[in-house]
Amino acid sequence: MSKKFLSYDAFSKTVEDARIRTTSGAVVTLVSLITIISLLIGEWIDYRSIVHRAELVVDKARDERLDINLNMTFVNIPCGLLSMDIMDVSGELQASIEDGIIKTRLDEFGNILSHEAMTISNTQNPESKTDEEAGAVDECPPCYGARPEGECCKTCQDVRDAYAAKGWAFHDGSGIAQCERENYGELLNHIKNEGCNVAGQVSVQKVAGNFHFAPGLSYTRDTLHMHDLSLYDKKDYDFNFAHYIHHLSFGPKVDTKITGVDEDSLSFNPLDNTVHMTDQKQFTFRYFVKVVSTTYRDLQGAVIHTNQYSATSHQRPLQGGRDEDHPNTLHSRGGTPGVFFSYDISAMKVLNMEERAKSLGAFLTGTCAIIGGVLTVATVIDRGLWEANKAIKRKKKV
Repeated sequence: MSKKFLSYDAFSKTVEDARIRTTSGAVVTLVSLITIISLLIGEWIDYRSIVHRAELVVDKARDERLDINLNMTFVNIPCGLLSMDIMDVSGELQASIEDGIIKTRLDEFGNILSHEAMTISNTQNPESKTDEEAGAVDECPPCYGARPEGECCKTCQDVRDAYAAKGWAFHDGSGIAQCERENYGELLNHIKNEGCNVAGQVSVQKVAGNFHFAPGLSYTRDTLHMHDLSLYDKKDYDFNFAHYIHHLSFGPKVDTKITGVDEDSLSFNPLDNTVHMTDQKQFTFRYFVKVVSTTYRDLQGAVIHTNQYSATSHQRPLQGGRDEDHPNTLHSRGGTPGVFFSYDISAMKVLNMEERAKSLGAFLTGTCAIIGGVLTVATVIDRGLWEANKAIKRKKKV
C-alpha cells in the first residue's frame, strides 16, 4: 500500500506501548459514559413517545346525516306538555319527535315516576273513567270542527292533534266529551308539579338548523312554526323552562383512552353539566352551537369519525325591556318560551393523527450525535487536564 494512500487515514493509531492511563482520564471516561447513557435513554423515550398532530382541511363529505345525543332534565314542566321539534335550512321539519327519545316523568323532587309516551293522554290517570262508568260512547265522536265532518276523534289526544293541525288553541279540554271522559282536566292538576327528563338520539341532515323544546303541540301557519301555548299560559299552572343539560354531543362518542386525547383540553362537549334556572314562565334560553367534524387516526391506521363543537348561550324574558345586569342592553319583545339550540356546520374538518415524535432516521442521527459529541468534548477535557498536570509537574521541578 503506497504511503500517499495511507496519508488519507484520518484515524491514525498510536503505539500500544505509548498509551498512558491517568486518574483524570478514568474520571472523564466514567462521567462521559454516564452522560451518554442518560442522553440515549432520553432520546429513546422521545422516539417512542406518541404525539397528536392536528390538521385543518376542507370537509368534502356529502349527503351525510348527523346524530344528536342528548340528556336533559326540565324541572318545572311535565312530559305531556313538552314538545321537541327539529327544523333545518333545507326545509325538513321533524315535529313532536318520539322516535329515539325517551321521556321520563319526574316528581317535584327529581325522583323517577315512570317512562311514558310523549302525550298526556298516554299518562296513566287513576281517576279516568271506563266506558261503562262514562255511559254510552259515540261510535264516531266528533272533532269539534277541527276535521271534516265524518272523521272521528276517538280520544282526547285525537282532538288535541286535530286542533294542533288547525292551529287552534286547545286549553285544558273543557267542553270536549272525550277529554271529560278521560278526566283530562284532573290529570293536568295531577301532573302540574312534575318535571321531565328527555334522553336519546335523533338523526338530522348535516346542514344548519335548530332543535328546540317548547310547550304544547306545534303547527305551521303561513310558513311560521308555532306552538299551542294556551295551556302553558294559564295562570293556574306554574310552569317554566329551568333545565339541566347533562349531556349534549354530535356524532359517535369518542373514548379518550383510545385516542389518548384529553377531552377537557379539546372541549368535546362544552355544554355538558350546564344548569340554567329561572322562576319566570315567559322566558327563553338559546344556545348557538358550531359543529366541527373531527377524525382520529391512530398509528395502526384505525379511523374514528366524530364531531366537536363550540357553544355560546343567551337568555331573555319574553316581555323584553332593559337587561337588569346590563342597563345598556334592550331585549326584544315576544317569542316562544322554551329552550332552543341553533347549530351550524363548519366547512372545515379537523384531522387528529397519531405520530411518533421522531422518525427512526432522526433517532439514529440523534444517537450518533450524542455519542460523538460527548466523546469529542470528553477528549478536549481530558487533553486539557493532561496538559495542566504536566505544566504543574514542570513548575515543581524548577
